[in-house]
Amino acid sequence: MTDLLDDNFNIPARLGVVAEIRDGEFRLGLHPRPELLRHGALRASIIAFLVDVAAGVLLDDDPDAWTLTSDMSVRMRPLPAPAFLSTRTTILRRGRRSAVATVDVVTEEEQPVATGAIGFTRVQRRDTDPVKPPASPSRMATMFDGSRTLDRPLREEAGIVVLDASAGALEMQVTPELRNPAGTLQGAMVALFAEAAAEEMASARFDTAAVVTELDLRYLAQTGEGPVQSSCTLLGDGPDAPMQVELSDRSSGRLTTLVYARTTTLPV
Repeated sequence: MTDLLDDNFNIPARLGVVAEIRDGEFRLGLHPRPELLRHGALRASIIAFLVDVAAGVLLDDDPDAWTLTSDMSVRMRPLPAPAFLSTRTTILRRGRRSAVATVDVVTEEEQPVATGAIGFTRVQRRDTDPVKPPASPSRMATMFDGSRTLDRPLREEAGIVVLDASAGALEMQVTPELRNPAGTLQGAMVALFAEAAAEEMASARFDTAAVVTELDLRYLAQTGEGPVQSSCTLLGDGPDAPMQVELSDRSSGRLTTLVYARTTTLPV
């Protein structure tokens, strides 16, 4: 969902993202820092965050409804992180109950780095829900100025624990630092957890430095108290085979997210 995260402790608010309105267009920019990289490449979950927020801010225009991310696909080029990248958003559909957009991530020279497609569902806010912060591109440009950054690598900040690397079994507590204004896990933090599960399984099974370059996420249910746990199935024989990643909330036993991922191996 759209993330208006202005708390200093919140992890998505400390990624160093800059929001601006340039020539009437809302864009997010980022100078990738080491804390956001894996083997020199930008994490796919960071691209997921840029896609989620860039599209969500433009589509989240109803103060009485939550704009919830229903699905997201990310495709990245397996390249070292550029010095700077920014977003270009195209709204494909804006309906009363759902919306769809694409977001291209490009370098300062407008060269392609990644692309994402994202779908949203609108859900009416209940009286018992948390207060919804106001959303607008101009407010985001004020909130996200790139000054707040992580002190440690992203996975460490999120508190991800490896239970069984070869099975892609990981665990993550559902802490306030990872939640969005609706009280559930922020969408890109879900993507980070799935990314970590896929990279652990590929790296352990094939003894390679695996980097996730493809993510397809279907958000099935909100995560409750947690912790959230992952399980992976390799859908092939080699390190570049697709994987199915399932994320479950241990407090409820529910499957919360279904993910398909693919990794690229880099020299150790």
